[in-house]
Amino acid sequence: MPSRNNRPSRAVLYRRRRIFFGSAALVVIALGWWAVSSLIGFVGGIFSPAAAPTSAATLVAGAPCATGTVQVIAGIGDQSQTSATTFAKDANPFIWFSITNNGTVACTFDAGSAVSFYTITSGSETIWDSHDCDRSQDANAVVTLQPGETKTSGASTWLRVYSSSTGCSTGQKPTAGGGASYHLQATVGDIVSNDVQFVLN
Repeated sequence: MPSRNNRPSRAVLYRRRRIFFGSAALVVIALGWWAVSSLIGFVGGIFSPAAAPTSAATLVAGAPCATGTVQVIAGIGDQSQTSATTFAKDANPFIWFSITNNGTVACTFDAGSAVSFYTITSGSETIWDSHDCDRSQDANAVVTLQPGETKTSGASTWLRVYSSSTGCSTGQKPTAGGGASYHLQATVGDIVSNDVQFVLN
């Protein structure tokens, strides 16, 4: 029969109970904190969801310009794009166009060489048509136009010649000068510009 002297004292038993219940309390607190953190994370996910991946469509700077909002203006003059309507005998005209967004919102518009054309006429006769030129290097160029913004193309030289199925530049039949009157129009997409009259001396 064991001796009473081998039993733990009341002080030791008390300390053991305190350690046991203290450890249990820490476990309960930890479990409670985990549950609260999980709940906060779930609720936070509802009100502040992770950002959705950006699709290609959201990167487009504006929708295509609505019909009737873009105006095309044909220009003719010198290489610096200073307008002129009369050209000396030895002067080749330079032609260009400008586009203006007359709408109230920003929009996109294709003004590339693949959709841009010029025609020069005299009376009812078509003298020169850029459709006859080499179009193998043409490309699209979509630009963003802010409300009221105008963008101008680069200038191209007209060598004062007719165009034909064989081309539109050197080697073509020369046009008449000596005060002959001509008309220029530009077409960008399905938009036709104003008519510009000019004279070749």
